[in-house]
Order: sequence, then C-alpha cells, then structure tokens
Amino acid sequence: MSIKKLSSTLSLSSWVTIGVVLSVLITTASVLALVDQFTRSYARHEAEARLNQLAWQMQDALDRSMSERYIDVKQLSQRPSIREAKDPARMRAVFNELQRNVPNYAWIGFATPDGNVLAAANGLLEGQSVAQRPWYQKAQKDFFVGDYHPAVLLEKKLPVMTDPWRFVDISTPIMGPDGQFQGVLGVHLSWTWARDLAKKLLNPANDRYDVEIMIVREDGTVLLGPRELEEKKIASDSFKASLRLPSGSMRELGEDGQHYLTGFARTGLNSEYTEMKWSVLVRQPEQVAMSGFKDLERQVLFVGCIVGLLLMALAFFMTRRLVAPMNALSAALERRATGDHSAEIPIVGTYYEIQLLSTTLSTMVQREENYLREVRSLNEGLEQRVEDRTRRLHETAIALQQSLDNQRENQIRLEESETELRAILQNAHDAFIAIDEDGMVLEWNRQAEQLLGWAHKEAVGKELAELIIPLEQRELHRRGMIHFLNTGEGMVINNRIEINALRRDGNELPIEMTVGYVRRRAGHLFIAFLHDITERQAFRNSLQEMALTDILTGLPNRRAFTEKLPEAMARAIREPQQMGLLFMDVDGFKSINDKYGHEAGDELLVKFAERLIDAVREVDTVARLAGDEFTVILERLHGPADAMGVAEKILVSMRRPFILTAATVNVSTSIGVAIYEPGQHIDQDALVAQADKAMYAAKRAGKNRVEWNTEESSV
Repeated sequence: MSIKKLSSTLSLSSWVTIGVVLSVLITTASVLALVDQFTRSYARHEAEARLNQLAWQMQDALDRSMSERYIDVKQLSQRPSIREAKDPARMRAVFNELQRNVPNYAWIGFATPDGNVLAAANGLLEGQSVAQRPWYQKAQKDFFVGDYHPAVLLEKKLPVMTDPWRFVDISTPIMGPDGQFQGVLGVHLSWTWARDLAKKLLNPANDRYDVEIMIVREDGTVLLGPRELEEKKIASDSFKASLRLPSGSMRELGEDGQHYLTGFARTGLNSEYTEMKWSVLVRQPEQVAMSGFKDLERQVLFVGCIVGLLLMALAFFMTRRLVAPMNALSAALERRATGDHSAEIPIVGTYYEIQLLSTTLSTMVQREENYLREVRSLNEGLEQRVEDRTRRLHETAIALQQSLDNQRENQIRLEESETELRAILQNAHDAFIAIDEDGMVLEWNRQAEQLLGWAHKEAVGKELAELIIPLEQRELHRRGMIHFLNTGEGMVINNRIEINALRRDGNELPIEMTVGYVRRRAGHLFIAFLHDITERQAFRNSLQEMALTDILTGLPNRRAFTEKLPEAMARAIREPQQMGLLFMDVDGFKSINDKYGHEAGDELLVKFAERLIDAVREVDTVARLAGDEFTVILERLHGPADAMGVAEKILVSMRRPFILTAATVNVSTSIGVAIYEPGQHIDQDALVAQADKAMYAAKRAGKNRVEWNTEESSV
C-alpha cells in the first residue's frame, strides 16, 4: 500500500469527531422531541382539568342557588296569610318583602282556582288571568319548576333591560287550613340570576384565561353564553358528552372553525327538581389555553440547541486533544516511511498509554523488522481503547445532562401548578382552609381572612380548633380527628354540614362547611370550604316565627298551640302536677262584626287577647285558634279549683265594656274547662274535644259562664 493512498483516508481524529458530533445531534434531537411531546400532553391535561373545575363550580353554584329558591317557595307557601288567601294587601306585602330580599325574583304572585291573579308583588298582573300559563296549570296538583322561557304577560310591564326578560318558573299549589285548594303560588326567577353567577365565577378567571361559560338546555338551546349563540341550538361534542356523563373535559372544533378545550358538568342530578337539567360548558380557545406551552416549547428548543452546540464543540475539542499525540507519532512514522530515517519517534508524556506507545515505538524503530507485527497490534489496541473511553465519556455526559434537564423541567411544572392552584383558591368565593393531621393550619385564603377575621400570617401554623371552633365543641372536634385517623371514618368528611364558627372578635356565625381529605405519603391533608349562611338562617328563623304567630293578635296560632299542648302534658307527667285547658270564644262576636264591620271585630279580638293575657299567670300559654276561638293552657295546678279560679277571673275581666274606635260595646265569654291528670290515658285531641264540649255546654246554659268537663277518663 502506497503512502499516498494512506494519506487520502480520514484520520482517527476526524472519525472520532464525526461520530461524537452525530451522536450529540441525534441524542439532543430525540430528547427535545420527547420533552416537547410530554410537555404538550401535560399542558393540555392541566388546561382541561382547570376548565372542568370551573364547569363544576358553575354547576354547583346553579344547584345550590336553585335549592335556596326551592326552599324560599316552600316556606312562603306555609305562611298563614298565603294559605288563607283572604287578604290581598297582606299577601302583597309578603311578596314585596321577599322581592326586596331576593331582587332576582322578577314576579311573585298568587292565582285563585279560576286562574285570576289575586295578589302580586307591586300589583303586577293583579286581576288578570294566568289560567293558560304552564306554571299555573302544572302546579295545581304538585310543586312545579319550569325551564327557561321568554316573558309573555310581563314583557311590557317590567322595566326595560339591555337583555330581553327571560324566566325560570317555580310554583306550588296552596292548600288552606281546611285542606281545600286555594290556588297557585308562582315565582318568576329572572335569568339575570344565572348571568350574575357566571360573572362572579369568571371574575377571578376570565381576565387571565379568556374563558366562556355556556348553559345549554337538553334540546341543545344555548340559554347563556356568547351573544351570537344565545337562544340558538348547538350540537357540539362537549354538549353531547354532557348528556352522557356528569362531568368531564375534551378538545373540540367550535362553530367558528376554531379549536377549543371545553370542560362540562351537568346540573340537577342530585336535587328535588330533577325535571330541569342543564349542561354547563366552560370553553377556552386552544391557542390561548396552550399559550404557556408554546412559550415553554420555544425555550426548550432554544436551550436544547445551545446545549447541543456546546456539546459538539466540547466533543470536537476533546477528540482533537486526545488524538493530537497520535497525530505527532503518525507524522514521524510517515516521514520514516518515505525514507527520512533522520526523523525521530517523539516520546510523548501526555498520558500513560501514549507515553508507553511512543517509548515502545522509539525502541521498535531500532528493531523495525523484528517487531513490526507487535507494533501494529499495539497501535490497534490503543486506538480501540481510546474509542472506548471516548464513548464512555460521551455517554456519561449525555446521561448527566438529561438528568439535569428532567430535574429542571419537573421543578418548573411543579412551580406553575402550585401558582395556578394558589390563584384559584385565593380568589374562591368561599373561605378555604387546609390543615394537617395534627390540626395545624397550612393554607388560609383571602375569603377566610374576611370571614373569620384572622390574617393569613396569623392563622398559618396555629391549631384550627383554637382559631374557629367554639370552646364547648373543641374536645369533640379533637376526638373526631383521632377517630378518623384511626378508622378512616368520620361524619364530617365529604359531607356538607351547618355549624357555628368562632370569629376572631369572639362572635359566632353560622356557616356551611364541606370537608375533604387527601392521603399523602407523610399523613393526611384536610381541606375545608366554608360558606357564610347568616342571611339564610335569619330568613329561615323569620319564616318559622311568622308561621307560629297569629298575625292579628300576636298570640301563638293553632300550629303553635298543637306543639305546646303535648309539651305541657309531658311536663305534667314529669313533675307530676295537674294541667288544665280552657277553651273559649266571644259571646256576640258575630253581631259586632255585622253591626260595626270587620275592622271593629278585629279591634275587639285584639283587646280581648290583651285582657286574656292580663288575667292569666306567666306560666300559662294563651293561643288564638281561629276566628274568636281562644285557648289557655294552665300548668302546675293543685286541683280543679285553681283552673276554675282563673276562668272566673277571665269572666270578670271580659264583662267590662270594650272601648273601640267605632263604638263602646259589651260582650262576654263562654269558657269550657278540661283537667288533665298525670298518668291519664288521653291524647291531646281528646283533651281539646273535652274542653270544646264543656264550652258549648256553657253556651247552652246561658253564656257568660264557666263549665268544666265531668267525663271520667280511663286511668
């Protein structure tokens, strides 16, 4: 083989350099492609999860709000003035009060059995017929919740708004005290209610994520959403999926040809009004949702290219440096091969192998013919060893760089996820608290600061029981935590409960609390959402109090009397002492009504009630059953004589003239007395019947007198 041919081949340094550079290029491109695919999938998953969470929050807000409206109408239907349906003015006042408390009620009214509106908030539609309206027809027999629809009779009577009036109907049949059908109570809930819920939900999210919320009926009609789609039908993939699944998320093509990521949830799945189910769709343009990924993708490509170039430069430098001594030896050998015997074999001391080679070559030159085969073999071994070490060095460098890249990417993803989750929780409508299994506060959002009075830096690291749990309930709370940690069972976990929470100023406030937990490698993480229900409880208590009070006299009404009488009988058994029941009405009351009018009759009943209260003891209970019928529950009696004494005192008090606005009148009362002995086998209805029978005996005997029951009950 000629020297010229040998010179035309590539050198060892060139082959090593080319191999290392190609390896770096292939490895870098593979890593970048893998990272890009993984990052894209992760970014889309995170965006879909965020949209699904927003859809669930909107669905939960709709369900909770409709539940509150359902309770409002149920409680309103139990009001005595509504059930009696006799006084339109009183009914209108009740409707106006509810409309002030809940402005989203666009119309509240009561229609009689013939379909005419008897009373309504602000007098709207009074006297008009609603007999053909679906809310009236379908609520004559049972509670009815009607779906979204345009205004018909009220379109021109309500104030002009930017958006046309749209309603959700809620109605229920009203039964009178005697069980007869009195009419239908109807409420039109303005669709502004749903728009307000969507605005509240989007306030913390829309500015950042550019999302859209749509509420879609089962037939595909868009009830709430972009202006160009409202009240039009859609058949998107996300809507079809929401009809099959309670919630989820997906990628789909929108009506405008743009790709969206959409989260969906279904309302009405766990409520009393199962006939009204809406699909909540929360969508975001895919380009907006994946904008963070695009920025990350560009950064990864840029960093990957820079790292690849650096690695190629390093590989080029290292290979050149490693084979430089070999090049020096090769040059000396080539000169000797051409006949230049004056060329000396250099002794190179860069590293052991090349030093050994150069020393050996220098010796072998003197015995070239004898040791030529051994020199070639040694040269080949040295080249193979250099290649092996170079390859191992390259593999180690690649593995180290890949490990560093993976660690950096994982850190970035964790920081982004934590930032997004913290932003959502900080802007949540409800208070959010996270504690560890020792009860120590780990998270405390802005709404928790406003609701409970403790700043974030004051609450974190403190025991939750010391911050918000009333003193008498703290031990119960700690025992419940220990029981859950030992058994995995708890009454509070994953349930929505109503309790009292302690504020920083020492006052208690009613809240609705939902508690969940996450099992971690080092214990449990408990998370709680708290919602202030002060207004809800106040309204509920107000309705309860009004339901038990006679509006005219302020005395307990028939419903309250039926609750208090069994309690008094039970106390008589526990003490034990006798108990008496007085049953009376006003002699001549009808003639007063006929002669001077109902206003004079009402005034007489009020004054009669006042005298009746003055004539009895503080431990006694006075109630008005209906019309001019009154009862008195007498407790802690020593014998029938005590009851007769109270009755005689009432007779004397009622004989005095009653000075009314219209005239001064004289009336009397007839009283029936029934005595209850502890251990007597008699129920409350039988005791009332005895007193009523005794009263009629007093009337037959000439009125203005007391008669008491002489029947003997079985003992």
